[in-house]
Amino acid sequence: MTDKGDLLYDPTAEPRILAAGLAPRLASLEGTRAGILDNSKANAGTLMLAVVQRLKERYGVRDVVKREKGIAGPPSPAILADLTTCDFVLVGSAD
Repeated sequence: MTDKGDLLYDPTAEPRILAAGLAPRLASLEGTRAGILDNSKANAGTLMLAVVQRLKERYGVRDVVKREKGIAGPPSPAILADLTTCDFVLVGSAD
């Protein structure tokens, strides 16, 4: 509480320890399938498609699966199922 009567909250929190670890690093991108989860931010899909095109040209990524979620929440189970066929997934973009 301040001297003006305002109540202030501390926005910090304790760090979370995640149960899941990192995915293993791919030995190579050659012949892999890339996934894109477009979060519908402005130009996010365009940016990630351009990145995957470069990965195809330079490192031999075979193909791409692109899915778009129109909400800010988690993707639908159907979208997640589609992306599990990929070797790696690019996710989201900021404004």
